[in-house]
Amino acid sequence: MNKNVDIILRSIAAVIGGYVLSALSSIYLTYGLVNLLYINDGVAVLSASMLSYIVFFAFFIASFAVSNIAKWLIFLILLIAVAVLFLPLVDVL
Repeated sequence: MNKNVDIILRSIAAVIGGYVLSALSSIYLTYGLVNLLYINDGVAVLSASMLSYIVFFAFFIASFAVSNIAKWLIFLILLIAVAVLFLPLVDVL
């Protein structure tokens, strides 16, 4: 694959995929903190949003660390699809 295309695909996976994954993880972490650890709603939202930065940066670094970008994009699409499918199970605060 062309080196420029590889960098563009990795950048798209890192930025867009990382953003979507961190937003979904923020929702799931908020739900988990409120219902499993019985933390106050406001504190849970702030804590989950801070933890979602770790998810974003880890995914960003992993997007450039993998050797095969095609497998990484398939993994990203499947992970986001599963997270979106289970989203109706999360109760609204």
